[in-house]
Amino acid sequence: MNQGSDVNLFYLAFTAYFAGFLAFSIFAAFGSAVLHRTGAALVSIGAVCHSAAFIARWKLSGHIPLSNMYEYLLVMSWMAAIMLLFLYARYRRPIIGSFIAPIVFMLMVTAALLPKDINQSLMPALQSVWLYIHVSMAALGAGCFAVSFAASALYLIKRYNPADNRENHHNRLLRNALVGLIGLPLLVTAAAFIAGLAPPAPQSNLNIAGLHVNAGSIFILLGIGFLLSLIVTPLMLQRRVNGDSASFNGWLFIAVTLCFLCGGLVEGVLLKSGWLELTHSLSQGNTGGESKSAWLFFEFIGFAYSVTFFLSILLFPIIFKFSRRFAGARILNLDFLDDVSYKSVSLGYPLYTIGALFAGAIWAEQAWGSFWSWDPKEVGALIIWLFYSGYLHARFQKGWRGSRAAIIVVTGFLMVLVSFLGNYFFGGLHTYA
Repeated sequence: MNQGSDVNLFYLAFTAYFAGFLAFSIFAAFGSAVLHRTGAALVSIGAVCHSAAFIARWKLSGHIPLSNMYEYLLVMSWMAAIMLLFLYARYRRPIIGSFIAPIVFMLMVTAALLPKDINQSLMPALQSVWLYIHVSMAALGAGCFAVSFAASALYLIKRYNPADNRENHHNRLLRNALVGLIGLPLLVTAAAFIAGLAPPAPQSNLNIAGLHVNAGSIFILLGIGFLLSLIVTPLMLQRRVNGDSASFNGWLFIAVTLCFLCGGLVEGVLLKSGWLELTHSLSQGNTGGESKSAWLFFEFIGFAYSVTFFLSILLFPIIFKFSRRFAGARILNLDFLDDVSYKSVSLGYPLYTIGALFAGAIWAEQAWGSFWSWDPKEVGALIIWLFYSGYLHARFQKGWRGSRAAIIVVTGFLMVLVSFLGNYFFGGLHTYA
């Protein structure tokens, strides 16, 4: 077994998942049984190659491969694929594979962008059985959260029935939303430059087709403005949207979320290829080692937002047509999607609780001498746990179901992604991973 065999198996799984994703997507459009069976077979082949890649990496490294971000995502995406196959076999609702397969593929794309070097001699802090329990169970729990995200996303898309609204009414609602989602970020950016408050971003550089643009300050301000627009836009729509079309809010939320996730993947590809560089140091003359920029997170969000703007021109009409096609489909009812989302969270919650919190705290005490150190990733794990705890409590005690519950689940998974990528933005004791 050579040094690259695990990576080769990973890319075989990647290819099979991609083919399965295409088969399930075409099935969503045409409804042929041959297509969803082909998609399930391809995902099964991918899962076998995926498992073999993990075993091969274990053999090559001499220890359980759970010591870096690539290996974490390897386990997380594997869990999502296994959940897809289980739900496909258990419920015989192949259309849900059309939404889980893209999530599996997006996780694999993210893994493909990460360094894949094998750590054969681990630092002392990583040589603990508690680390393996911590990482494996947290990754498996996050994989379940990914599946709940897919079910909730499909719920929000199906919940909005554009056939019950005139198309010009939909367009008016969409225009009102775009005023907040586009106008506010542009307003924040313009106002900051006019007032001379543009943040520094000396090392940011966009280099595409021979064009060099140092636009870091613009990306930072767009990122801040976009995050503000996510707060302001729902308040604007709440005043304008009547009860009959209130489901538009959930539809818009998931449409923006899906477009933004695609924009983030495009940005990752640009970063990997070297066409985009973000600011990692606030001082160009820093000779004492490179430090994380306080603006890096907003800069990342701002560029992803810029890509999302162009992607939405293509994706919004597709999501709208998908809503219209499946709004009245009996093969996939809202109660089923709500139940799948809830059960996925119910499975992932104890895994994440034991792995991310309890095992993580025990391992931290062994490695650093303290159960809690306010590391950014520790704080992120606690926030995620509290968020999903609130979701389960609201469901049990308040009977929260439907769109509100779906939006909470989607938001929780976005927090999981931010926490996972937090190493790049916030540093901390988990930076080595």
